[in-house]
Amino acid sequence: MLWRVAAPLSVLVVLLGGCAVDQEAPAGSDSAGAVVTNCGTPVAIPEPPARVVTMNQPATEIMLALGLQDRMVGTAYLDDEILPAYAAAYAQVPVLAEEYPARERLLEVEPDFVYASFASAFGAEGVGDRESWQHLGVGTYLSPAGCPAETRPATLRIDDVFGEIREIAAIFGVTDRAEALVAEHRARITTAAAAAPSARVMWWDGGSDAPSVGACCGAPNMIMSAAGVTNVFADVTGRWADTSWEVVAERDPDVIVLVDARWDPAARKKTFLAGHTTLRNLSAVRQQRYVVIPFSATSAGVRNVLGVEALTQGLTASAAGAGS
Repeated sequence: MLWRVAAPLSVLVVLLGGCAVDQEAPAGSDSAGAVVTNCGTPVAIPEPPARVVTMNQPATEIMLALGLQDRMVGTAYLDDEILPAYAAAYAQVPVLAEEYPARERLLEVEPDFVYASFASAFGAEGVGDRESWQHLGVGTYLSPAGCPAETRPATLRIDDVFGEIREIAAIFGVTDRAEALVAEHRARITTAAAAAPSARVMWWDGGSDAPSVGACCGAPNMIMSAAGVTNVFADVTGRWADTSWEVVAERDPDVIVLVDARWDPAARKKTFLAGHTTLRNLSAVRQQRYVVIPFSATSAGVRNVLGVEALTQGLTASAAGAGS
């Protein structure tokens, strides 16, 4: 049975197709302001923000997908190159720092709203806590997937990502753009899942001594569930969880997803598996039943549809090879 490697980022970006909403689309009817509940707290936005800073790739690309680059006075912290569909819009936005900007640098651009995907953005290594920004009159929003455990979704679903897109659109008065984007992504996910064969999948992020795998409740499980495949670690608590290679061998997945990141590339993972005394005998390793998915596709945002499509295309291609 022949298993083919799914497309890496350089190919995945092409799959985005028409994902970006028309940036000339008119604003929605709710441009007078919005109230959203973010991380368990109601956040009132009296009028659409005009000077926004985004931190982390998912937040930046959601803003660009909604055609809101003209509201952005700064951005920071990418894990990958920006998707080609948004490259021209992204080029219009000043990059404040390679990672998190210093608080003073952020103050220089006089933001009225700061939007981030990961809790670390508002932590000690980031720009400071949300309450301090609120005291300065600066609104903030943190991706629901990045909220504290007690207020984030217990099990992350695609609908939670769509909910974030809709909330950001409501804040900026462009609900029509969000609905168009969500409808397109939902249709693409449905099409991809309908064509995918069944499979038992292990999603491996990294770690050689204690492998970190996609567990019951985070973005990897969300993508596997949307694709209609079985997560072999769905019974393990958490978004990610450390396990052992002995347990991996016992569960013997049909296919292994290799997360590709610049700090831990998929090629290194393949070399490790092939050289491991026990793992090299797993059928998934012997037959190279791998699907390579970029790290950025595993964070809640507009890239999740690419993760679903990459996973299902990899499985479909392997099934076709087995039947030839």
